[in-house]
Amino acid sequence: FIPRRGRGLMLSASDIDTYRICPLKYKFARVFRIPQEPTIHQRFGIVVHQVLERFHTQGGGSLAQLMELFEASWRRSGFGDTDDEQQFRVRAVEALERYWAEDRRSDAEPVWFERSFAFRLGPHLLRGRVDRVDRHPDGTYELIDYKTGKSKSQEDLREDIQLSLYQMGARESWRLETSAQSYLYVLTGDKVPVEHSDEELERVKATVSEIAGGILKQDFEPTPSSEICSFCDYRIICPAAEK
Repeated sequence: FIPRRGRGLMLSASDIDTYRICPLKYKFARVFRIPQEPTIHQRFGIVVHQVLERFHTQGGGSLAQLMELFEASWRRSGFGDTDDEQQFRVRAVEALERYWAEDRRSDAEPVWFERSFAFRLGPHLLRGRVDRVDRHPDGTYELIDYKTGKSKSQEDLREDIQLSLYQMGARESWRLETSAQSYLYVLTGDKVPVEHSDEELERVKATVSEIAGGILKQDFEPTPSSEICSFCDYRIICPAAEK
């Protein structure tokens, strides 16, 4: 049940991150394909992503139009009136108001949204989808990925691979050279750039090769820790879970 494509694998940034966190978790999620119940945080993130994609796809608009999109998506997603859900709602409204104001001040033009890519890296097929691509006044392009979790610093992201894979995806799949790549933490408004260089791409290529090799050898040894296991969807069935 390993996701083979010819001699290699089909992988995403999420697959690679999951294996790096815990190879056994990757096996449960991607090999055995044991379903996971979406958390309220994940459902909330989906709503925010959908709202921003629809807002920009329609050409932007007023704050009232943005909030109408939010209200519609919030209802469709089945959110109710519990204390937790209402707290998320308040945070979303504040974040979207801030986002709209920042977007009005920006001199960059969003040109693509939820744009998919797929490319070969050696024998492996890498795939993904970029939340947003901006064109700056000087004609350069920036890749942007929305995050609805806690903001991270550049130091926290020094081992990040997602945006570098996106950079390779833009180059190989779209024939588009980009000049920057950033995470946009929607709830705080923080925009954090991630290193954008050929040296960084070589590091990521080596990481992909190493992880793909582990998967092909079926090396699924767990890496238990109280921090990771306490939030894992598979802790009930995992023989190595930290209690």
